Amino acid sequence: MKRIVEPGSSRCRGQRAFSLVELMVALTLGLLLTAAAASLFLSVRQIQIEQERVATMKENLRFATDFMARDIRGAGMREDGELDLSGALEPADPASSEQQQFTVRKAGMNCLGEVGPWVASMYSVHDNQLRCGNDASPPQNQPLVGGVRSMTAVALDAWGQPDWERPVAVRIELELESRAGSQVLTHAVQFVVSLRNVVLDRYQSL
Repeated sequence: MKRIVEPGSSRCRGQRAFSLVELMVALTLGLLLTAAAASLFLSVRQIQIEQERVATMKENLRFATDFMARDIRGAGMREDGELDLSGALEPADPASSEQQQFTVRKAGMNCLGEVGPWVASMYSVHDNQLRCGNDASPPQNQPLVGGVRSMTAVALDAWGQPDWERPVAVRIELELESRAGSQVLTHAVQFVVSLRNVVLDRYQSL
């Protein structure tokens, strides 16, 4: 037999709703937990963005160094197989050992994909881009890699001293940057490219 609880009984009087203070405390705790979760999500997202920026920057550096190294190694080799160092590696400013622009000449293909018996690849940095051009009239020029702040090139002789007249290698330093609002991330790399044909020629002459 079921017991019927009268409205005025003790069991009914023992049940009560949340008070206003308890409700405010619960809402406050809920807001704090939501804010903490949102802050954690934003922090993780920011870390992911930074990792993507670093990965993109490193990929750009890898592409630039590999591309330039492949192009520079063959400097000076003519179509008939003879080595011609006149103009094979030409600085933009002969009075300075450090160059922000220089030209590589050889037979075959230049950095623009043009093929010929004596083609030019002119490297420079403009508008935060590593750019490649030729010596045509008018010259053609196109970007290779974005986010490049600066480039410094120094031709080296057999003793490792700066020398654009008798080079056997080129030391290049690239500095890349990535901007996200007021934050600027930079990364620099320095690499040396040997002029393969010049080294072989001088080795055979010993």
